[in-house]
Amino acid sequence: MILSRTKAITRRPFAVLDIGSSKICCMIGETDGTGSVRLLGHGTHASAGIRNGEVSELDALSTVIGKTVQAAENDAGISISSVTVIAPGGTPFSKICKNSVRLGDTTVKRRDMNRLIARNDANNIPENYQPMHVQTLQYSLDDVRGIADPRGMRGTNLSVDYTLVCGLRTSLANLREALALNHLETKRFLHSAYGSGLACLSAEERDLGSVVVDMGGGTTSIAIFMEGRLVYVDTIKIGGNRVTTDIARVLSTPIADAERLKAIDGSVMPAEITGFAPDPLREVVRLGRSDNITIPTLDRTNEITGQTIERNLLSAIIRPRIEEILEVLHSRMERARMEHTAGSRYILTGGASQLTGLADLFAKQSKKSVALGKPIGILGLDEDSCGPGFAASIGALMHVSQIEENDPSDWQTRTPPYGPFQRIGAWLRNNL
Repeated sequence: MILSRTKAITRRPFAVLDIGSSKICCMIGETDGTGSVRLLGHGTHASAGIRNGEVSELDALSTVIGKTVQAAENDAGISISSVTVIAPGGTPFSKICKNSVRLGDTTVKRRDMNRLIARNDANNIPENYQPMHVQTLQYSLDDVRGIADPRGMRGTNLSVDYTLVCGLRTSLANLREALALNHLETKRFLHSAYGSGLACLSAEERDLGSVVVDMGGGTTSIAIFMEGRLVYVDTIKIGGNRVTTDIARVLSTPIADAERLKAIDGSVMPAEITGFAPDPLREVVRLGRSDNITIPTLDRTNEITGQTIERNLLSAIIRPRIEEILEVLHSRMERARMEHTAGSRYILTGGASQLTGLADLFAKQSKKSVALGKPIGILGLDEDSCGPGFAASIGALMHVSQIEENDPSDWQTRTPPYGPFQRIGAWLRNNL
């Protein structure tokens, strides 16, 4: 008789924390009787102490995390003691691995699957890295491949193909320390683009093959889904903040005003008829085919005080940095031999993905179908929490709600236990 699936983890409220370079977001949710996830409360705060996805000032980051979590707790009306962290950096590494085990008897049982996943070969993990996420791809029983759930089947040798996502140990340890200063336990780490993919892709899109590009302030992350499973992730330390800095430097304007120019007047595609932005900035100004923008200056003695610029000049500043991001992402996929696995559909999400013309430029360069992702899948979202910038948090809530009790892949990626009793419990769980 086939064993029934283990019930999902308890319905107690759970929390996720998205630590970005522009903002930090905490969401608290719970599952109902039907398995749906409902948002109970959320809090956001401008980031501090983190740069390009890495901790730059521990005390500042810890303070902001405390304020963000407190806001979410007040909104939800409950207190939390642990969170799942969406890691912004950590120089993630992904690899497709395979484990095999000989069965004790001819029938596959749950303990055989647990033992199989727990046999994580240390050779698969680079030095100074630790596992973040394990995604099962398929099981094989002797010569039969493509098995989704082998429990109750008969055979001699059981094997599993899975995607292993690792993060730099030092980066993750510093994030964990920032939470510990607020008396919060770090349950697990998730990759941001993976979470965004869960929130923005339908089951059919994940099955047919899609690429999710999560563009944040300090980093841009990518995740590739195929046959409903995660097969590849990567992160580069270039994001929307770099575009803002380019604008501020070229136009000699404050960062806050440069961010406003980018959000309100900025566009990747120029306004001229040809649709191509000339490379030299002087040529852009000379063309004079678009309306003017008044830019603020750093001080009243600056030589460009009261100056107006052509909108195409702003596009010419923005576009090269966006093209650089797209080129780096493409080269990373080529290096990993994933450019053909990616399929023909790209989904853009994250706060920086809202830049005007970004999807058009991406589609033109990649020759793929490109769309802006809108997070779905949980109840209780409002206008303040349903934008692309919250996709990773929403997807993380969905991931946590689907974790099965005593799931071996989850225990393999939990943060290391600190106390002696926790270490004993972890050993018993993994070896008995």
